[in-house]
Amino acid sequence: MTSLPRLAGTKPVQPLVLLYPAKLWFGSQRRTFTRLTALHLHSRSPLIHSSTRRLATTLKSISAPLIDPQSRQISKPSTEVPSVEPAASNSQRGVLSILPRSWVPYAELMRIEKPGGLWGFYFPYLIGLGYAACIHPALEPTTILTTGGLLLAWNVILRGAACTINDNFDRDYDRQVARCRNRPIARGAVKPLQGHVFYAGQTMIAAGTVALLPHAADCFHHAPAILFLLSIYPLAKRVTDFPQLVLCIPLAWGILMSCSALGVDPFTVQQGTMAAATWSLVASNALWLMMLDYVNACQDTIDDLKAGVRSMAVRYQNTAKFITVLGIAQTSLMLTAGYLAGLGPIYFIISCGGNASFIAWMAQTVDRTRPETCAWWFKNGSLIVGGVSVAGLFGEYTWNRFEESSLARKEDHLADVTI
Repeated sequence: MTSLPRLAGTKPVQPLVLLYPAKLWFGSQRRTFTRLTALHLHSRSPLIHSSTRRLATTLKSISAPLIDPQSRQISKPSTEVPSVEPAASNSQRGVLSILPRSWVPYAELMRIEKPGGLWGFYFPYLIGLGYAACIHPALEPTTILTTGGLLLAWNVILRGAACTINDNFDRDYDRQVARCRNRPIARGAVKPLQGHVFYAGQTMIAAGTVALLPHAADCFHHAPAILFLLSIYPLAKRVTDFPQLVLCIPLAWGILMSCSALGVDPFTVQQGTMAAATWSLVASNALWLMMLDYVNACQDTIDDLKAGVRSMAVRYQNTAKFITVLGIAQTSLMLTAGYLAGLGPIYFIISCGGNASFIAWMAQTVDRTRPETCAWWFKNGSLIVGGVSVAGLFGEYTWNRFEESSLARKEDHLADVTI
């Protein structure tokens, strides 16, 4: 007899032992209620008759066997679209409440109302802008701000396209996962063909956004590959336990695209070890994104096991150990990148120290038996960990510009004195 899926550190529970008391209780309640219903079968009160009939039907459905008595396997939920009127989830809250009703399902496909995932997409680009500014301090702040705004628009559309194709590929899986079954395609509010057309439209808009960047030709060396890898991410969940690896690579690639958008080559801008420094920073960010998506997937472990979805959250169920090991590697790569790039103490204290502290906090507080802790970290993790990374890099850039301007003023003063 197979055991129910269990979390690391807990004893296996035999499914029939767990469900047998509940089945006895519901069975006795159904028999009792059947006798009570018979007494009222010829009642002259249609209200009593209809109420008892509805309640009898409810008890019958509740007491249906949860486990197939022949195979003793947990029955899988149906993958058919429910024949009920599609519900517009969360349509009365936030930004969705100001949109026309017909637009709401498409806005939900883009996750417009859930910005937590957007920060996971956007912060690698901000890290790339900060890194480029550190290794090339001559960049003007206005250029960085303008480029950052355009990259934000690119990421809104990029994330929308990635979520749309993900929901289309995963629609049958989503109907089996409590957190996902009310997504627009899964619940039938958007048809699969409409989803594909919407995805194609977003890719065209995304291409137009990239064309507006200062060094668009260089950015087009990165953008198609990023979009392609994000689009095949849902397929990876069918063939490997490491779909997070497929996801984090194109997201961390944003660091390189940001450098290209500013016209900075992060591999040859300085002599020496810049290539190793750049790859270390990219790898560090990829590990952080892997941890972030792992935590998000931890919310659905039981449902994923039933549906056959593969992920690192299913394979590695000791969350504290997993986050700690990856966190040590991530912080080490950040330190390596700063050392090889010749960055100063502001970066090491704020970026590296902040990353290490907050990841240690996450390792201690994430608990997959309490999905709300996973949801909180996925929603806020990029703002916290990504925020300190960006703050350290731009703090370093600001200090470098201040030092350069001070040095220039001293040189001008010496020149005036000499004259």
